[in-house]
Formats: sequence, C-alpha cells, structure tokens
Amino acid sequence: MFVIANLLIALASILRIVIVFFEFCIIVSALLSFIMPFQYNRFRGFVDSVANIILNPIRRFIPTVIGNIDLSPMIAFLILMFLDRFLVQTLLELGYRIGM
Repeated sequence: MFVIANLLIALASILRIVIVFFEFCIIVSALLSFIMPFQYNRFRGFVDSVANIILNPIRRFIPTVIGNIDLSPMIAFLILMFLDRFLVQTLLELGYRIGM
C-alpha cells in the first residue's frame, strides 16, 4: 500500500509545482501588461504564452466587461487556488492516510 501512497504524494507535489508555476506566470503576465504593454521580448512572449494556456478558455466564456479591464487573470488565479486547496490537498491527505 505504501507504493500507492507514495505515488499519490508525488503526484500531488508535482501538481502543486505546476499550479504555482501557472500562478506565477499569470501574475507576471498581468504585471508586464501594465509595465510594457506593447513591447515584445522573449521573456514576455514566454510568460504570455504559458499564461494564455489557462487564460484563453476563460476569455471565451467571460468577455472584457468594462472598458479594457480583463477579469480572466483573477478568475484563473481563483480557479488555480481552488485546485491547489482542494485537489492537491485531497491527494496529499489520501496518500498520507493510505501510507499509515
């Protein structure tokens, strides 16, 4: 049983790293859109492309509401926080309980 427990714990740890990476990219992309709105460099292109993996599906359902305010980064951040607190925490606790 400890093999399944270790698998669940490792899966939860990797999933948490991926979620934190996406959260970081979304925050940096939103900040860079204010700092350098029309400039292009490799770092900004990379951060925007990673953030758009999550943001584009949300933008299809929730359009820009008031002026040019884009709420999709905030909604994506809330979804990622929910996944971290619910899914990752559930996998970790399940792995620890199976391993006991």
